[in-house]
Amino acid sequence: MEVACSVDPFAYVSHLSAMEYHGVTDRFSKILYLSTPSDREWKEQAAARMGKDLKELKEGYLAAKLPALRFQKLERIDGIRVELMRRSHRGAFKTIKSPFIRVAMVGRTFMDMLREPELCGGMQHVVDTYREYAVKYLNLIIDEVDKHGTSIEQARAGYLLETVCGLSDPIIDAWALKVQRGGSRKLDPQAEYAPFFSGRWGLSVNVPSLDVSRAYSDQS
Repeated sequence: MEVACSVDPFAYVSHLSAMEYHGVTDRFSKILYLSTPSDREWKEQAAARMGKDLKELKEGYLAAKLPALRFQKLERIDGIRVELMRRSHRGAFKTIKSPFIRVAMVGRTFMDMLREPELCGGMQHVVDTYREYAVKYLNLIIDEVDKHGTSIEQARAGYLLETVCGLSDPIIDAWALKVQRGGSRKLDPQAEYAPFFSGRWGLSVNVPSLDVSRAYSDQS
């Protein structure tokens, strides 16, 4: 993590690696998950960083053909495979001084579980993580999903928080009022559509381990 965050000054630890850092998973991944800006945004941020660091010396620095700040593709670090996601609107992260790394905030990490569960140990692991830790981080999850989540991410969060975890909040109720019915909305975005349906959240409950009777019970 330290090496990766040093080589790429705009990358931060995310997804399953962030879950591991925050202590909300018992899995020790052999992959380091990182998020960094898209190519265009990375170049823009690099130019801004060099301008900030070099100030009036920048023109002479570049004229001397000294090394500019460039994106370095990371595939492995010390035998660990690096999975790098190029993302716009990467979300909130914090900088840790010791060890020096950048890591996704807790709320963002829980939202990434809904957005890209395949990068967070799979949807079943996401369900288990919400069951165990959502009550502890409820306010952070709700704040992040409410401010930055899409309607489908709010529906997924609402279903997990309310139906699976038994938690409640006025903001969760507000999400339910905005639910879009119909279409092929799924709890697990990667899995096949299932016939078990949550009417309140407009979702196909396509995670086999979830109690089907509870999915049917909230159709009103």
